[in-house]
Amino acid sequence: MSDSSKRMANPLDLEHLAKLFDGRGNLGDKLDDAFTRATRLGVRDRLAVLKPMQSWVGETAVDLRRRAAILRAEKGDPKAAALYAGFKPEELKGLTLPPDAMLIANASIASGDKFDAAWLQRKPGETYQDWLQRIPGDAVGKVSGNEKLGEVVGDYIELTALATTVPGAFAHVVLGIQNLRKYFTGEAFLRAPGTTLAQLLKGQSNSRHIPAQVKRLALRVGSRMPAPLLDALTGKDSLARVLGGRQWAWEANLLRVGNQAARLNRAAGASRLGAFTSGAGTAMRTAGFWRTAGIAGGLVSTGVGVVDVVQEGNPVSAFKREGAGYVAKVSGTAFNASLTAAMIAPTPLTIGATVVTGLVYGVSSIVANRKKLKEFPGKVADAGRWAGRKIGEGAGELVDGAKKLGSALNPFD
Repeated sequence: MSDSSKRMANPLDLEHLAKLFDGRGNLGDKLDDAFTRATRLGVRDRLAVLKPMQSWVGETAVDLRRRAAILRAEKGDPKAAALYAGFKPEELKGLTLPPDAMLIANASIASGDKFDAAWLQRKPGETYQDWLQRIPGDAVGKVSGNEKLGEVVGDYIELTALATTVPGAFAHVVLGIQNLRKYFTGEAFLRAPGTTLAQLLKGQSNSRHIPAQVKRLALRVGSRMPAPLLDALTGKDSLARVLGGRQWAWEANLLRVGNQAARLNRAAGASRLGAFTSGAGTAMRTAGFWRTAGIAGGLVSTGVGVVDVVQEGNPVSAFKREGAGYVAKVSGTAFNASLTAAMIAPTPLTIGATVVTGLVYGVSSIVANRKKLKEFPGKVADAGRWAGRKIGEGAGELVDGAKKLGSALNPFD
């Protein structure tokens, strides 16, 4: 594509043209439908001359999107790199675009022929989240010229994510089991996950894993907070008692609280919309800010996970391709969904689902990354030796340069 054509081209036009090739119901689908019908009628061989057209349609659509992405990158569009990689605009709706990763990727494709941007392209079965994790490590490998160093960075990012999510999943499994045991033995009602701080501030935490000193300090802080502020953060217990039949806000089923509030408003003459709005507001006041924020975050995480799993394609093929890695993605999404459900309505079903999915997610994540965990120390050592050599080479060049400068400045040399 020449400079003049780049200036004249409109990325939206190129993307629309690509959609005519491989969009739903367009040329690609019509070709597939024609071959399917021909197979049913036993005349597939009659369409053999059109067979190369199927791959041409897909390749042309991808090429058009990449050309459009280059134009977008030159204009600073943050989605450019993801589009260049092969993701469709509809796949990126509602997804977070990390600025650091996008900056690296967009700079690569905007440079055109000066830099090989093939490494950005989406690999078979690669999801958006997989792609985002891969970019920083591959970029380091390209810039440094050392692929091993890039692997160290990529593995570090993945293992750091593993270290922050898997222990949390196992913690929820343990707490969930304890919660269910106390519930079935009649010791206590079920408590919504993520409400430990609220329980501490009100002096109601019965966890044996929290030091007594921490409990006393939290209760002292909570007792000194103004009651309206404490209720706003931790939830309004009076609403839980009146509408949810529970003593504490973290024990309340928010669906039941909201439904009860909506019924009361409806009986008082409110419209359906007004009753629903009032019910939702009452449920949020019962939950408190921290629990509501946790629910919102859980919904976002679940949505991202669902998109990630859908992008994997056929489940059987995805499992054959990734094995435990695919199980970790599916169970991770299920864990986020069950944890969010338990935050909204702590019941034996939702807490039990959190325990099961959290356990499967934690174990499958460790199994999927066992090779990285085993090889990572060796890769770090190799990268350290490479860095040491580079520093030594730089120091040698600096000494040689100093000698040359000294010789040039010395009139007696």
